[in-house]
Amino acid sequence: MLFRSAMFGYKKLSLNRKIMMIAVAAIVPMICLVCYLLWTISYTTGAYADITNNVAKANEYVRDFKERIDYTTYLAVINNKKIDELDVGTVTVNGILTVDPYAYIDELKSVCNDLAHSATVELNRSQMVRLKNTLNTLSKCIQDLENNIGQENSYDQNMATLDNDVYALTSLVQSCIRDYIYAETLNFDQIKAQLDENNRTIFCFTILASLLVVILTVGLSVRSARNITGPIRNLCTLTSRVAGGDFTAQTKDVESEDEIAVLMDNFNDMTKEIGQLVEDMQRNHETLRLSETKLLQAQINPHFLYNTLDTAVWLAEAKQNDQVIRLLTYLSDFFRTSLSNGQSFITIQEEQRHIESYLKIQQFRYQDTLAYNIDIDKALYNFTIPKLLLQPLVENALVHGIRGKRGKGTISVTGRLEGDNIVFCVTDDGVGMDEEKLYNLRKASVDGSTKSANIAAFGVGNVNERIHIYYGENYGLFFKSQPDVGTTARVVIPARNVS
Repeated sequence: MLFRSAMFGYKKLSLNRKIMMIAVAAIVPMICLVCYLLWTISYTTGAYADITNNVAKANEYVRDFKERIDYTTYLAVINNKKIDELDVGTVTVNGILTVDPYAYIDELKSVCNDLAHSATVELNRSQMVRLKNTLNTLSKCIQDLENNIGQENSYDQNMATLDNDVYALTSLVQSCIRDYIYAETLNFDQIKAQLDENNRTIFCFTILASLLVVILTVGLSVRSARNITGPIRNLCTLTSRVAGGDFTAQTKDVESEDEIAVLMDNFNDMTKEIGQLVEDMQRNHETLRLSETKLLQAQINPHFLYNTLDTAVWLAEAKQNDQVIRLLTYLSDFFRTSLSNGQSFITIQEEQRHIESYLKIQQFRYQDTLAYNIDIDKALYNFTIPKLLLQPLVENALVHGIRGKRGKGTISVTGRLEGDNIVFCVTDDGVGMDEEKLYNLRKASVDGSTKSANIAAFGVGNVNERIHIYYGENYGLFFKSQPDVGTTARVVIPARNVS
């Protein structure tokens, strides 16, 4: 039940969110693994560093302390001098540094505090407490030794104190330090054992994380690809039926609520509207020419649609899901303007968005060979014009101007208010036309769209015909062209809203 609920929720997600889920499924386990590895390395490195530092500190006193204290007190006894009367801080002929025993003992006490605090073995903390007590006893013993210096018959007594007390205590101090070092060194084995256990855990965790990443990413990717390519292939088949004149073709309901579902709904709306327009033409013969115009407005070039969907399938199979989303979004916007809820007129701003969607779609196909520039005065945005007034001209500029040019071509669309008229210009820097081709194109635009079998002439003729129907013969479509320079299509309509 939980799995079915999760799958239902997944179907409701957009393509962007589905792609983000795939990324999260791959990244999150890896982040957890990296964090665990960093923690393990940090812990192990810190433990080794603590042991190493403790051993290094203790080693400074394991030999020198006894040697220096013993020899300094020995010099005091045999010379019958107090400590402050000796020349401490010098190296004797036998290489031993004489010290102030009291200061040296205080120094070691301070080190004991540090070693107790940083000890990695609990036993060593109590070991340092015992060592400090021994140092206190040693300091008192040296003080008693000093007090006897200079007194009668003190030499023998002090020598006995050296042998029985001082030397014994320094040996005990040395032994305590060695025990501390030994215990800390033994902890290396425990850390190594823990490190080995961590390594085994990391290995198992890595295997599980890798399997989880593979299962999740592959599963989500396959499901996402299926949700994209399957409906698009079905749409390609239905588009072929529509191209053959079957306007009853309808897509099946899509369970998802992503951009694919929007595209399917728009396709169904398109075919329904086309079919309705065909029925209207059959019922009303007197308005045949106008109905033919509305049919053309709602109709989508099947070759353009098929090529676009085929490009989307190729991108989806290449797992370029972001590109698929962009392409289908442009195509959805293109359909939305083409339909316009059955309206014959749209705003100039909507027409601009329509040609932008068309050109962005074509840039996927022609890539670096196509550039465009749209510069329509924003003051014209709220004026209404017959829909698909400019798009056929842009398509004609691409197909018959830019496509035949070697190298990159540019299509420019401008719109300005000139007096009481609105003037649009669609210009390309493509192959251009000689006088004969230009004459034929002008003649086709005057003859009307239904009288030419040429697709290009059909498109421009339809534009000119609709301008004449809605605005009169004083307005229309005008061409100028020059070979190897380019072609300009100039549309002149009155600056008024017509519905």
